[in-house]
Amino acid sequence: MARKQAENYGAIRRRIMACAATEFARQGYATTSIADLAKANGVSRGLLYHYFASKEALLQEMLNSHLDMMLDAATVAAEQGASAQDRFRSTVRTIVGINAGSRDLQVVLLHDLQHLGAAERAEIVAKQRHIIAVLRDRIRDCDSTGHITGRTLMAQTMMCVGMINYTYLWYDPAGPVGPDEYADMVADTYLAGLEAERG
Repeated sequence: MARKQAENYGAIRRRIMACAATEFARQGYATTSIADLAKANGVSRGLLYHYFASKEALLQEMLNSHLDMMLDAATVAAEQGASAQDRFRSTVRTIVGINAGSRDLQVVLLHDLQHLGAAERAEIVAKQRHIIAVLRDRIRDCDSTGHITGRTLMAQTMMCVGMINYTYLWYDPAGPVGPDEYADMVADTYLAGLEAERG
């Protein structure tokens, strides 16, 4: 007989994904076993398989869910503000805030994506590119004089992404500079550089 789905099925799956992200970030996807994940979650391997068909399926859903949430939030943030600079700041602040609250997922996304199949990787990469495109459009809108050309727009965008995405290597959101303050530092630095280039 098939196992009956628990009323809190979705919540349990989210908890398993969060715990798995911590394990993957700590010891790497390749060296983390289903037994490790079951132990970390305090469940049997059989019960873990009830929620996810495989370790790869767990990784795939973990990353897709995270990027879906980030894309939705960034899209909304990109429309908040009276000026192009305000909308850029809103977008940066939202992405930095999400990253600060999901360090383990950032580590997994940047280091373990290659463990998925080609089609699954392509789906996730497409979502990453969509998020980057949201930021790219806000950057382009800030360039009222047309200084940023088609040739340099993506380089400008990825320069900004670098300040946002690799904070997991050194940044402590509980430290002396909070996520909102750091986001404002990124936006200030980027916009000041854009003004200097115009001059």
